[in-house]
Amino acid sequence: MSEMDRSMKGCLKNIPGYINYLCRGYYVPKELKEAMEAGEDLILHLSDTPSFAYRSVIGLIEALKPRILIHTGDLADDIKLEIYPDLDHLYKEKVLPFLRKLEDSSAEEVYIVPGNHDLAELLQQEAGRSRVVPDGTVIEIRDQKVGLAHCQEDLPPYADYSLYGHNLDCPVDGNPCTLNGCRNINIILSPSWRIYQIPYPVGTNHERQYKLLNGRML
Repeated sequence: MSEMDRSMKGCLKNIPGYINYLCRGYYVPKELKEAMEAGEDLILHLSDTPSFAYRSVIGLIEALKPRILIHTGDLADDIKLEIYPDLDHLYKEKVLPFLRKLEDSSAEEVYIVPGNHDLAELLQQEAGRSRVVPDGTVIEIRDQKVGLAHCQEDLPPYADYSLYGHNLDCPVDGNPCTLNGCRNINIILSPSWRIYQIPYPVGTNHERQYKLLNGRML
């Protein structure tokens, strides 16, 4: 059983937790809370966040207080700029307050990899303490190398952990340390390097305009 299945099973067994998931859009597993209490640092990985999910995402970040925050692109995934570039004004209206919220968090480091529906130059200009980095970037966290990209095919080789997004249907390579931020919000603990996965709010894939016919996101 995957961490995702365990998280959801625990959520469904815990009625207050299930209510929190429905109302707040997120659920924190008991084991993850215990790890936080034990002093583990948290690395939180998001990707392809529709503006619908911002409130829940920020609530989760405030609850978990990750040391490192990573977003692998498409900060407003309900605004498909690559297809509808004339919506750039709406993108700015949605994304810039969200970017400020990410930077106002308690995270010591914030990394953003622009996606195909982002305005990379705008993110570079407006970023305060965020590091806007290109596909294939490798960051070092303690003794581990963490590779970042928006698309799976652009991940750097030889990373200990690989974080990406862009599509739900990317082939799974069998490596538990290759994490798709579209499927779940990924939490990596340090120094134990355990992985937890938290579901996005109900309705997230609908807001992403997930296409059931071909199993891909735009």
